[in-house]
Amino acid sequence: MKRYLSIAFILLSLSGIGQVKRGTPLSVKHIGIRLPATVIGRDTVAIIDMCEVLVCGHRTFANCTDAANYYILEQNVKTVYPYAVMAQVEFEQCEQTLSTMTDRHAKKVYLKQMEKQLMDQYEEELKGLTVSQGKLLIKLIDRQTGSTSYEMVKEMKGTLSAFMWQTVATFFGNSMKDTYDPNGEDRDIENIIHLIEQGVI
Repeated sequence: MKRYLSIAFILLSLSGIGQVKRGTPLSVKHIGIRLPATVIGRDTVAIIDMCEVLVCGHRTFANCTDAANYYILEQNVKTVYPYAVMAQVEFEQCEQTLSTMTDRHAKKVYLKQMEKQLMDQYEEELKGLTVSQGKLLIKLIDRQTGSTSYEMVKEMKGTLSAFMWQTVATFFGNSMKDTYDPNGEDRDIENIIHLIEQGVI
């Protein structure tokens, strides 16, 4: 009998769990977050930094030629963009190291070492680029570093060397002085880069 009474008592106790008496307000704990704010008129407005959002519509083309040219450009950007990012990293590292050197001979030795290292690492891959990919790479280097390829070579190796490389580039229909215009003729390239960085393509 005691056993049944114990079971009945436990069941009655369980049935009361989770019930709230009428008229008892529910307690909700809020977590406060501090935000920077500014006062506009008599209102205090929170300032919230939001991530950039890329909005892309379905691309339409006037004809098949335009579509083919765009998708070729997209493929070329995907091929070349990593090299432009690498050039940015290497250029910044070079500038930082050179800024700590005062001896001209030591600078020359360092630049020779860097040139050999880069050639050993990337020469074969860069040889496989097409002429249009090479031209695109020159533009993207300007985008990433803020300096044209001509200015980079001139700064690192001197005016004569830059002039010689510019002559070679011109022979292949390129120019090391090409600059990047994200809001003009290079708008499609800029959009493709944003898609790559967002992981959309």
